[in-house]
Amino acid sequence: MSRSVLSFLTARVAFWLVLACAAVLRFWQLDTIPPGLWYDEALYCLNALSIRWGYFPIFFMLDDHPVEPLYVYTLAIAFALFGKEVIVARAVSALWGTLAVALCYPLARRFFSPRWAIAACWVYSVFRWPLHFSRTIFRAVTPPVFIMLVVIFFLRWRDQRKLRDALLCGLFLGLGLYTYISFRLVPLMWLGWVGWLLYRQELVWHRDWKHLAVIVATAFVVSLPLVADFVIHPEHFRGRIDEVSMFHDQIIKRSPDGSEQKELIAKPLSKIVTGLAENALAVARMWTFKGDHVGRHNLPYEPVFDWISGVIFYLGVAVSLYYAARCEWAFLPLWWLAVLACASVFSFGAPNILRMQGAIPAVVLLYVTGLRLIYKKVSLVSSARIAQVLAVCALAWFGLWQLDSYFRRFAQSPAVRNEFLTDTFYEPARAARLLAPEVQHLWVSQDLANHLTFRFVTCDVPNIRAFTSLMDIPTTTPRPAAVLISMAAWQEDVRKAVDPAGTLQKLDARLLREFSLLLPISQNQDEWNRAPWARLWILPAKHPERSALTKEGK
Repeated sequence: MSRSVLSFLTARVAFWLVLACAAVLRFWQLDTIPPGLWYDEALYCLNALSIRWGYFPIFFMLDDHPVEPLYVYTLAIAFALFGKEVIVARAVSALWGTLAVALCYPLARRFFSPRWAIAACWVYSVFRWPLHFSRTIFRAVTPPVFIMLVVIFFLRWRDQRKLRDALLCGLFLGLGLYTYISFRLVPLMWLGWVGWLLYRQELVWHRDWKHLAVIVATAFVVSLPLVADFVIHPEHFRGRIDEVSMFHDQIIKRSPDGSEQKELIAKPLSKIVTGLAENALAVARMWTFKGDHVGRHNLPYEPVFDWISGVIFYLGVAVSLYYAARCEWAFLPLWWLAVLACASVFSFGAPNILRMQGAIPAVVLLYVTGLRLIYKKVSLVSSARIAQVLAVCALAWFGLWQLDSYFRRFAQSPAVRNEFLTDTFYEPARAARLLAPEVQHLWVSQDLANHLTFRFVTCDVPNIRAFTSLMDIPTTTPRPAAVLISMAAWQEDVRKAVDPAGTLQKLDARLLREFSLLLPISQNQDEWNRAPWARLWILPAKHPERSALTKEGK
């Protein structure tokens, strides 16, 4: 067998092994890491459940939260096939994330040899940033897939000048606009790339303009339904932008009738410039100094890289800056990262790695560029064997640090548990869902019942009854029954001179379970205490026979 064939087979086997590893990491303990279900995750799921025969919206606005449709439709398909479960929704993201790892190989092969392309796949598969969002229910998991497809097919078109590749590039450019708001930056990224190629005379306008026009026209035709929706409903286009923009302040005005209305106030130029500069600095620092603070995105304040991996990444950035004016392999990842970083720079709360997910492939390419530079330098001053060992050790260290950060420290963080509403809405909803078949009516205080997380987890529970006060529960309610009341509703009853304990005693209620909220008792959040949040009570049947759950609660 020739060496080239053997090398090809080795690379193919290595690719499938890395892809299998990526899939395992994305599906392993998917029901417990991350814990709970955040409000926005539930919103996507409820949007998916709203799709029915004759109702196929092009844009979703549940709870006045604008959402592009592509990810929601994949959730709807999964729910139709496998049921309305949180783990089913998370599995959809895991599949998107695994697909992104698979696409990383053909992308990296355009820049590196097969071995370094495999290294890029490995980095992508164990990288905490894409790994986490492959296990959560956010539509922002989808842009990397479509950006990589746009880049791959544009590079293929560059090589062969085939109309098919131009059409596919335009197709994925148009489809990507249905994924997430940050994808709107990708046409800018592509235009800048085309401009660089024209400047370098790697594209010739009179020869290539027709196929470039095909890409633009295809993208426009594919995105036309979404564009039409934006024309008819401008708030769908600008709604989320207005919410997070650094150019406006949002204030709430109360009308004489008591209704509230949001109003946008333009910021002064000095405040805009200061805010953008602070955001740019925050994004620059997130790599090794201070990362995203939001526990739904990241272990709070954990940087993207440890310092060893960070130095490798910085080397990749440095060598790419050096060659960017004359080498496409250096220009494209830098330009890609710079454009997609604007999703965080131009919105509040920087650094926000959820909004920047489209930049992940570029970050991986820059890291591998830095590692390859180290390999080449070590090979020159020492030997190829030592350079190989060093590269393998760097990749192994990267994987160990990233996976430990996610599966141990992130998974055990009380701040993360709180961010995902584990004890406040998710666990009470799961308990209510498990108990529902045992009772005739399940009475739930309105603040819990109306929350999106509670609504999705209990979406197929028909016997839930919401109440605002325990006095709303009739003494003649069918038995056995249950009451789930938050401490906020309990205290509201006390404020209204209603005796909650006495009311439950009259209903012959027995406490089945208490839910508590984790609260930090130190400023750096290394010590936590529990406070009562909600209680689940059983109202037993008025006859000797009792269910197993009633006996358990006695």
